Amino acid sequence: MRKTDISKFSNTGPVQDNSASDTARSIGKILAKALLTLLAILIITGMIVGAFLVSFVWSMKDETMSYDLNKLKLNYTSFIYVYDENGNPVEYQSLYSNENRIWVDYDQIPQAMKDAIVAIEDKRFWEHNGVDWRRTFGAVTQLFSNGSSYGGSTITQQLIKNVTGDKDVSLTRKVKEIFRALNLNKAYSREQILEAYLNVVNFGSGTNGVQAAANLYFGKDIQDCDIAECAAIAGITQNPSRYTPLVHPENNMKRQQTVLSEMYDQGKITKAEYDQAMEESRHMTFVGKKQENGGGSTEIWNWYVETMFEDVKEDLMELYSCTSAKAEDMIYHDGLKIYCAMDQEMQSLAESVVNNADNLPANQKIDLGYIAMDYDGRVLAVVGAREKTRNRPLNLATDAQRQPGSTIKPIGVYAPAIELGTINYSTIVEDAPMENWNGNKPGPNNFDNRYLGNMTVEFALENSRNAPAARICKEITPEVGYTFLKDKLNFTSLQPADNNIAPIAVGGMSEGVTVREMTAAFQIFANGGVFTEPYTYYYVEDHDGNVILDNRNQEKVQAISSTTASVMHHLLNRVITGSEGSGRRAAISGWEVFGKTGTTNDQKDSWFIGGTPYALAGIWTGYRDTPTAMSNAETKYAISIWQKIMAQYLENKEPLKFTYDENVISATFCQQSGKLANATCPKTGTGWYKKDELPDRCDLAHETEGEGTSSAGEEGPTPEVETPSDPTTSSQQASEHPMESNASSENTSVPEAPPSQPEVPSQEPEENPDDNIVVVPGEQDLPPGIVPVG
Repeated sequence: MRKTDISKFSNTGPVQDNSASDTARSIGKILAKALLTLLAILIITGMIVGAFLVSFVWSMKDETMSYDLNKLKLNYTSFIYVYDENGNPVEYQSLYSNENRIWVDYDQIPQAMKDAIVAIEDKRFWEHNGVDWRRTFGAVTQLFSNGSSYGGSTITQQLIKNVTGDKDVSLTRKVKEIFRALNLNKAYSREQILEAYLNVVNFGSGTNGVQAAANLYFGKDIQDCDIAECAAIAGITQNPSRYTPLVHPENNMKRQQTVLSEMYDQGKITKAEYDQAMEESRHMTFVGKKQENGGGSTEIWNWYVETMFEDVKEDLMELYSCTSAKAEDMIYHDGLKIYCAMDQEMQSLAESVVNNADNLPANQKIDLGYIAMDYDGRVLAVVGAREKTRNRPLNLATDAQRQPGSTIKPIGVYAPAIELGTINYSTIVEDAPMENWNGNKPGPNNFDNRYLGNMTVEFALENSRNAPAARICKEITPEVGYTFLKDKLNFTSLQPADNNIAPIAVGGMSEGVTVREMTAAFQIFANGGVFTEPYTYYYVEDHDGNVILDNRNQEKVQAISSTTASVMHHLLNRVITGSEGSGRRAAISGWEVFGKTGTTNDQKDSWFIGGTPYALAGIWTGYRDTPTAMSNAETKYAISIWQKIMAQYLENKEPLKFTYDENVISATFCQQSGKLANATCPKTGTGWYKKDELPDRCDLAHETEGEGTSSAGEEGPTPEVETPSDPTTSSQQASEHPMESNASSENTSVPEAPPSQPEVPSQEPEENPDDNIVVVPGEQDLPPGIVPVG
């Protein structure tokens, strides 16, 4: 029998379910752990952020404004120097702005002016240490809440922004500004800071400083201005465009009265002075008289100086991370010495030819942009438009983006393809439409609205055929050409949409390109394939003689191999010397010329870019403001003006020839196969090839003249390295070339490929306008095989 009494373990009360309370306790524990974890994360994150902020702020504790306030009143004039024929720098021009700023010392500024600006801009100016912390915290809060910033800056901080030009709205800038203000307040007295502020701040209508403002608005010196007039000037600073009294007198009056109220409330003026000034404000008039000796410039700069000014400004902005306004202020007032790269002779010639009504009739509205360079990046001459009646208008050579037409082909298609080994000088390419060129339409069309079948690369480029260029572009992919233009030739105007066949092969760009970009790109065809960014100045010194900008050792980029450059040079020379070359009008007697024409399909843009041993130049012509189609005759202005400037520039110059890579040799090719000619090839030409990439021997069966038999693959002489010829000679009698353009209209007819190199459809020849174009005997009678040239 079990003796253990189990009754004591029994529970005679009601049975209770504890599962709910246990679940609640479990959830509570989980939430507690989650909250503790979250709190720990917040604490750790806060510590990290706090440490970062402390480190960030501490790194800027010694931030100073690298500018001497005492230099502001010195207002040094900057000078441009050019080099004479002996290589010595001589003063060419001084630079001073149209800015109306006249410095006045602190004791010449009336107390009412000082009180007015302090009352409205920084009422605790005489009390704080350069930073009004109450206003600063409000500005930072506003910045974090909605990204905007209201007037939390003191006069000291505003002075820093005006002097440095640093007006970026960001936390980093604000912290820098705070420490700069604190340190500036230690370095200068409040009187010095207020004097500088009142002399540099913008008071609207092109005036800087209270003296220039007083002279403009009231026709008097600032020391003669009364309380109401001082209040009117002080009220402008918050928003000069809104409160300038010459444009918005009602706005200025309201702001002026706010200033007067602040002056009265702060005890700066008496009740009687306040009442009198308020009454005066209701009837105030402004004279708008400009200071006669206020530093304004009426001198019209030439296009080169203007281009150089913009280049220096941009480089200063990059060097000092400052605004455009600050960089301009440095050029005008910091006493810089700018050593200019201009070729005075060529600049003068270019301006003279462009302004001659015989070259471009005065009644024509066609405008132009022209730029000339050497082959190391030095810009020699710039013409930004036909007329120049004021400083810094739109420069059509450097700023305007235009459609390049066929001038894009050498750099977008042919050079990259030769570099890759996809084509050579005489590769056979097909002049036939591509499917789905423009939507579902075939294309691109050619200037004559025809397709000629198979042709050599030489013929396609010489005659500016669109379809072959597009097919080559497709084969190498447009990305190759697009990347080449951006990365190797530094085109900055290209858009992502330009990474396509049409823009790269025939020039249908999204935005267009500049004459400066296009001309600089062609330098690679005459200097061994090296690209150097174009520059308009050699170097710049500051007032103390320190070199701060230097272009004398420009970075050189090997854009293409020297062998590719030599092959391309010969191809582009055929554009000038070929019997059907689109650029024959650019020929100059006794000189080798290479180049490429370009005309858009709507004939709104006409180009020529070409070079001689002494210089390279590019020109665009067209209607400036409202692009309009030009006539065939009008499209010829570009190449005609180019030729006239270059021909005059080369007069009396010592003979000079281009040099070529010794690993490029000449050889005779078959016009039908594009391969090295054999003894039976009926029609041949002279091509230029990389020594290690010679074409195969022609293996076509040609019918031998007079025998009626065929032969194929007959061997000829072995190729040898030869001295390049003088490409001033032309192989055939020149005749006028039809107007070439990048047409895109529908044309689906493809004639059967001709048995030999196609002939361009004839047009009525025109009289050659250039007397100095010389045609000399060519190469048509040379024997087949490898031809020694030179």
